[in-house]
Amino acid sequence: MNKDIYKTDMFSVTSMLVNLVAATAILFGSISTVKMSQHDGWMSSILATLYGSYIVYIVYRLGMMFPGKTFIEYLPLIVGKIAGKILGAIYIVFFFYLTSSVLRIALALFYGTGAYKLTPPIVLALLLIIVSTYAVLSGFEVISRVMSIYFPVIAVFYILTICLAIPYMKLHALLPLGEAGFANVFKGSVVGFAYRGELFILAMILPYMKAPRDGLIAGNIASILLSFFLAGITITMVAVLGVETTIRSTYAIFFLGDFIPPIGIKIFLISLWIVAFWGKISILQFTICSGISQLLNLKSYNYVVLPVAALLVVLSFSFYRNVPDMLISIPATFPGVALFLEFLIPTLLLIIAWTKLKFSNNSESAPAANVNSQS
Repeated sequence: MNKDIYKTDMFSVTSMLVNLVAATAILFGSISTVKMSQHDGWMSSILATLYGSYIVYIVYRLGMMFPGKTFIEYLPLIVGKIAGKILGAIYIVFFFYLTSSVLRIALALFYGTGAYKLTPPIVLALLLIIVSTYAVLSGFEVISRVMSIYFPVIAVFYILTICLAIPYMKLHALLPLGEAGFANVFKGSVVGFAYRGELFILAMILPYMKAPRDGLIAGNIASILLSFFLAGITITMVAVLGVETTIRSTYAIFFLGDFIPPIGIKIFLISLWIVAFWGKISILQFTICSGISQLLNLKSYNYVVLPVAALLVVLSFSFYRNVPDMLISIPATFPGVALFLEFLIPTLLLIIAWTKLKFSNNSESAPAANVNSQS
């Protein structure tokens, strides 16, 4: 889709970013923080807001320096054509890894909760990728508008789930406050930085916004909302299930359904997560397709949509042997990769771009100063 034709609004981008991170962060991020900071895990979720705001600011500054261009497009302008193409290819591989992992997590969730235990995994994967591929072929506008419609619904049911669990909360399980110590709370927040780093995807959709500043505002709002969502579910899980049960429960938020009187609440939660996973996979799949088309200078990304979809299905079953392997591999590898590609490299790129811009301005001002002195 031409970036000059459709410009999305802040609410749509906020909805997409919150869904992008929360779809997996609520499932695994909260458990990881509880492992590190015990019943003070909710503090770690609040502290992690800083990481999200940091990467959003880096992306915003780069977007201001290269208006109308995505991350893949301005890489060659910063580090040179060859290095930029190589670095762009590395990011495309990273996006493939991230998207196929999300698809595998979705399949594990559907099986782990017992909702689709009789359905072959390949069938679920194909159905999910077909729907996301249709959205990508329809264009960024479709993904944006659908997520802006569904996000309030998802948020309402999420809040409703927490409210229904209130009668079963044992708030004394959260006391004493700060017992874990600042060091452990900080470590817990560092564990969650990889999920907040996914806000880096804003660098690929910023040109579709009416103004870069709208992206800065939407990204920071998304980071704050994520903090409240993650802190809320962490408090709920610890207060209802306790620290030890929360740590051991891979799908703790769905386990909460057993404590809520209305029968079938777990099915509602699974339905919400199906939509959430569709939104996340669609955004990431769009990022891959548009990134490849920009890297190869194709006229349209439609040429690569179907091959990308097929490859994602294959990779989702190839990266991990089984669910336990996935649950071990992702926490062990994703944070390090995310630190490097979502935080360190964008920061270095901003420093390089700013330095080149400063030297360029100095070199242009020097001849002008000489001319003025001679006159």
